[in-house]
Amino acid sequence: MDLSELIIASRAYLEQFDYDHYPACFAAFEAQCAPFFASLEERDVQQAAAELLTRLEERCAALPRRARSSALDRDRQVLALFLAPAAARSTARAAAFADTLREQWNTKYPRTQYLGGSFEQILKGFDANLLGLPLRKSKRNR
Repeated sequence: MDLSELIIASRAYLEQFDYDHYPACFAAFEAQCAPFFASLEERDVQQAAAELLTRLEERCAALPRRARSSALDRDRQVLALFLAPAAARSTARAAAFADTLREQWNTKYPRTQYLGGSFEQILKGFDANLLGLPLRKSKRNR
């Protein structure tokens, strides 16, 4: 499975994006990305990022017109919530790839930009405070 197929398949993880499921979904995504990240040691990251963006655009172009923007938005979410943090935890070359991809995406789609973040930052985003008391948004603890 190439990386564009993995990103498209990982759209399903967005349905489970909560404190309880994100770590497991992220670990599965990270494990599946490991071979691609290893292959970046022998590739130009600029070119690899451009190729991935082109493949994602081609796959979205094949969809009905109404589904295209939704598909691109879900791809952007997967890139921001899964690919960028997984790359940051991998090699320096993988992190450079993710940064390059983000820059290319943000240039091409200025209205739907995304920022890079770490797994820890995203997981911390599920934290909530009520009157200064830390609460976790967890369905398991209710």
